[in-house]
Amino acid sequence: MSATTRTGGLLDGLKVIDLSLWQPGHVATQLLADLGADVLKAEPPGGDRMRPQGDRYLNWNGHKRSAVFDLKNPDDRARLLSHVAEAEVVVEGFRPGVADRLGVGFDALRAANPSIVLCSLTGFGQFGPLSNVAGHDYNYQAYAGAFTFREGEQPAHAGMLVGDMGSGMAAAFAILAAVLCARRTGEGEHIDLAITDLLAAWVLPTGPIDGRDGTTAAAEHLPGLGCYRTRDDKWVELGVYSEDVLWGLMCTGLGLEHIAALDMSARAAQAVHLCAELTAAIGSRDRADLIAVMLPLGVPMAPILTRDEMLAHPHFWERGVLQHDDSGRLRAGHPIRYGEHPALAPGDAPTLDQHRSGGFG
Repeated sequence: MSATTRTGGLLDGLKVIDLSLWQPGHVATQLLADLGADVLKAEPPGGDRMRPQGDRYLNWNGHKRSAVFDLKNPDDRARLLSHVAEAEVVVEGFRPGVADRLGVGFDALRAANPSIVLCSLTGFGQFGPLSNVAGHDYNYQAYAGAFTFREGEQPAHAGMLVGDMGSGMAAAFAILAAVLCARRTGEGEHIDLAITDLLAAWVLPTGPIDGRDGTTAAAEHLPGLGCYRTRDDKWVELGVYSEDVLWGLMCTGLGLEHIAALDMSARAAQAVHLCAELTAAIGSRDRADLIAVMLPLGVPMAPILTRDEMLAHPHFWERGVLQHDDSGRLRAGHPIRYGEHPALAPGDAPTLDQHRSGGFG
């Protein structure tokens, strides 16, 4: 589907200019484009940084337009600002101060369109001690306390680009909130979204935030939570936290009726012994057999899938997370389902400067 064939989307009529060069901004504007927004990629000469990245570029730049703007050139800058006058949103990911120096900071954009929403999506934000520090996703995870620490092992980052992807979704949320306000009041907004702030906010609930508020049993001290190896050398993840009923059902399914009646406090107190019992019981069965027993019981036991196993799982195909496009290529679909106004199927990414003469539709 081309960038000019949008009908019936939740965001039809929303015009967005995307100045971003990296995945966080691309994710944000892809989510908007999937729902019908008209997204113009305003790219520098030579194109944005992600164009050589193959699938990563294609899957986060579908249904968008492309036009090249050399922002150091006054004529190109004036051309961009003429598009800003008819847009509602601009997304950028420059280091703090760069957009102003290029003449496309919030003041310049607001002069062209008083109700414009500018989303500045960066690693550390527009101000603060780290605002000018360089980094990518794993650096942001490191500052945010998001690494996993295990004794005797080096710290481990998340197995996915949680900062890039999460900040893109958060940016889409913030943009739409600001657009609603701008449509109601005529006042624009400058959104300052720092990826590290977002990750830190997500890390905070993993432990006590203010010790005066008390604490609950730590997850690492509860045997019903964590990874266990199966007989066929695969892994499952248990998710029994405070639910005594689920603990009892799980123990019954594993043939451990003698510990099924333990409540959360007792489980925490006997964690070492209980983990050993679970390790032996789970390790005596194959993963598929365990899942077949636990799912009908309602026990939260999940197979820990590899990425390839996830790609083959029927749940993600039926839900539309994985789709084939018109050319038969495997694509990432929009991650949310809508009952009345569905997201667009994955579309083609524009060639560089494809829409120079047309701009928005």
